[in-house]
Amino acid sequence: MNAPLAMLYLISVGVLFMAALQAAMVARSTPYVRACWVFSAICLTFCCYQFCVVLQYQAVDESGAIAAHRWVNLFSLLITPLTLYLVAALDNKRRSLSAAHITCGLVAVVIVDNFVSPLGYRFAELQGVSQTTLPWGESLNIFSGPPAVVCRLMRLLTLGVLIYSLVFSVRISNLAGQLSSRLIWTAITLMFITCGLTWVSDSGLLKLPYMAGFGFMFLAGALPLLIRNDARNRKAEALRINSALEQAVKKHTLANQRFEHVLHNDPLTDLPNRAGAVSRLYGLLEHNLLNQTRLAVLMFDLDRLGVINGMRGHKAGDQLLIEVAERLQLAFRDSDLIARLDGGSFMVGASGLTEQYGVALIYDKLVEALEPPFEVADRILKITLNTGISVFPDDGQTVEDILAAAELALHDAKSSGPGHIRIFDPSLKENLQQHIDFEGALKEALEKEQFFLCYQPQVASEDGRTVCLEALIRWQHPVYGLVMPDKFIPLAESTGIITAIGAWVIDSACQQLARWHAMGFNDLKVAVNLSAQQLLVKDLEETVSNALGRACLSGRDLELEITESVLMQDPERSIERLGALRKLGVRLSIDDFGTGYSSLGYLRVLPVHAFKLDRSFVRDIGKSVKDLEICATAIGLAKNLGLEIVAEGVETKAQMQQLRELGCHLLQGYLFARPLAVEAVQPYLLASPQIGTALLKPAQALPDLMN
Repeated sequence: MNAPLAMLYLISVGVLFMAALQAAMVARSTPYVRACWVFSAICLTFCCYQFCVVLQYQAVDESGAIAAHRWVNLFSLLITPLTLYLVAALDNKRRSLSAAHITCGLVAVVIVDNFVSPLGYRFAELQGVSQTTLPWGESLNIFSGPPAVVCRLMRLLTLGVLIYSLVFSVRISNLAGQLSSRLIWTAITLMFITCGLTWVSDSGLLKLPYMAGFGFMFLAGALPLLIRNDARNRKAEALRINSALEQAVKKHTLANQRFEHVLHNDPLTDLPNRAGAVSRLYGLLEHNLLNQTRLAVLMFDLDRLGVINGMRGHKAGDQLLIEVAERLQLAFRDSDLIARLDGGSFMVGASGLTEQYGVALIYDKLVEALEPPFEVADRILKITLNTGISVFPDDGQTVEDILAAAELALHDAKSSGPGHIRIFDPSLKENLQQHIDFEGALKEALEKEQFFLCYQPQVASEDGRTVCLEALIRWQHPVYGLVMPDKFIPLAESTGIITAIGAWVIDSACQQLARWHAMGFNDLKVAVNLSAQQLLVKDLEETVSNALGRACLSGRDLELEITESVLMQDPERSIERLGALRKLGVRLSIDDFGTGYSSLGYLRVLPVHAFKLDRSFVRDIGKSVKDLEICATAIGLAKNLGLEIVAEGVETKAQMQQLRELGCHLLQGYLFARPLAVEAVQPYLLASPQIGTALLKPAQALPDLMN
């Protein structure tokens, strides 16, 4: 039978099938795994498409041609979503994959319509002669007719997919090689042309066979060229990278060799640094373990190095460090380890010790070496050491354990002041762990509501009225019991959680004062202490304002107490922050007045309402003339500045009477009440005027203490 076109279609079936197999095999050895598998699926789809086209063209009757035509339609429809899946595999973006899923759903609907409709989805009806004879005599069943509505929509979708693929190809064309770009553009051009010819043939303008499969076959046949070109480029890139890596490795090796000494040695003293010391210690531990001997590690700090740097300059400090290193090298054996860890910290590792007293001998040798005065910057200096000692294998089996033990011992020695020595003991670790546990418990105390407030009254010396209650924080822990502020406030300040605790105290005190006001104690104020960190927090004013607002209080109901020494650390900044607080209407007082050596110039401009006379002056007011004069001077100063003064630590009637005669406005101390639990405040307030009248004698009228 003379059917060269049919033979050409069958040849294309074989070519496309081989292309599908090749793409599947390539998928295992290329980074584009998904793209290769999708490309293989497209090749198989076009393979089936071409075969069904042959069945349609060579069908013996019209019904057989229409049946084959439905399968031609099926495989042509599958090409559209597969093309989008190929783009999504190369693009690796969610939107491309979503578009492919949506298109697949739409095509599924069209496929159903294709097998339901009598003529498939393409044609609303067939027109013209279905048999078309080609110039060389081959007869083909080529259909034409008006397109169905579904077909029109499908053409728009196909056109959109082709345009989307074209845009994607433009975007990646700069990333591909010259050959790859040409092949891609040629294939897309052929796909556009063959799709256009298919639509022209369906309309009946020209009787042409379907050529889309041949257009794609060009790209399928070009796949080996694309893969070979990509492999060649990758190989060249790999060679370039390997060459660059080899050069980098060589440079890195040379750099390591050049700077090995610098990395493991201190540039100033030429002693091993911390890294070099750790490296040497590994060898020393193995040596002593093998010989069943001890290794003593002495870690020490030069106590006055910071002073020397500050007074004489770092050049003088460097000179001292160099001389220390030289003395240590002369005093100890070459087999011993001498290292400078950082700053003024040094370490000596002496191995081969057979007796426990050998550690004491090593320490004596260290002290003997550094005890003679040093001549630095034309000055004679004598230095002291803080030393921590650990011993292998008694205090640890590894380098890390031995170093940690020595550092822990040194930390304990430094906490005792200059010139101390500590030998590691397991209790040091336990004490440190207890400190860590205590710190952890403190950080959880606020969340677990373990804090509570006590209140100590401040009474008017005039008539014994309680005009203010100072809020004092306490911590009730299930393990540590009742913890007083002097135990946990410094730790809270060092860890930074004092701000949150202080905010809680202000808010809780304001809420409690609001409840007392509701009970009828309307003239009562509450006082809260501020720490140094709280005073410097930017949102302190907001914290105070919010606390007053939630409790429906005015600013005059709250008094904030700031320690005098805190104010004097940065007077200008303190004045600025106190001014901002005073704008809220709160009362401000200086706590522990007389202990901070305040400048009278600053006291004159501090925006405060009151001073609190420190209890250390009140304690001996009836015994010491000097303390009496200090109290009288402080009270007189407060009067001259128009301020109130509160005397703390009043414990006897004699102290109270003396302070009242000096004109002190407010009194606070155990004579009136110890810090009271919240439940005890109301009974105290109800009884306080009578108590005050019994304790106090009539005195001259004082200004309204509530203003």
